[in-house]
Amino acid sequence: MEAHRSIERFESGHRAGGGELDTPHFARQAALVVAVMAAFLAIATFLSNEAVKEVVTGETDRADTSSRLESNQLKIDVAGGASTMLKVLADGPRDQAQAAVAAAAHERRIEKELVPADEALVEEMHHDEVHVDHYNDKHLLYELAEVGLEVGIVLATVSIIAHRRWLLGSGVAVGLIGALLLIAGLVTV
Repeated sequence: MEAHRSIERFESGHRAGGGELDTPHFARQAALVVAVMAAFLAIATFLSNEAVKEVVTGETDRADTSSRLESNQLKIDVAGGASTMLKVLADGPRDQAQAAVAAAAHERRIEKELVPADEALVEEMHHDEVHVDHYNDKHLLYELAEVGLEVGIVLATVSIIAHRRWLLGSGVAVGLIGALLLIAGLVTV
């Protein structure tokens, strides 16, 4: 009979509202918190991976543009050198006139084609750099969100084992920080 009274005292001391034992109710709350944070963690991980892909693609585009810029600058140097050589190597009035026409053609090509292409490539490289920097920033926010959510999940899980509400509260707080970082990554433009 004494064992039966002990169980009744235990149950009455641990009853939550609605007649349920506090322990299962608490465990359900903590499990729900863990599930929600795990969903946010999955989203943060996916977005982090996508941001890394954008960074790699942007860096590849920037390297390609840089290569095209160097090639264009080489064309400018060759055309300028050809123009100068034509002016220097001309022998006599007839050759000078032909050399001057050829040199002028090289100089027009530099001015009308190659210099504008050079400027466009520099602008494209700048755009690629801004794009990469933007996605690097987003990636950092997503990574920090992952850490916050992972720590929140651990704390909430330990709260079930240790049956400590303050651990669950701490897990929720850290998880909220992770969720806010995830949202910050989503809204950065």
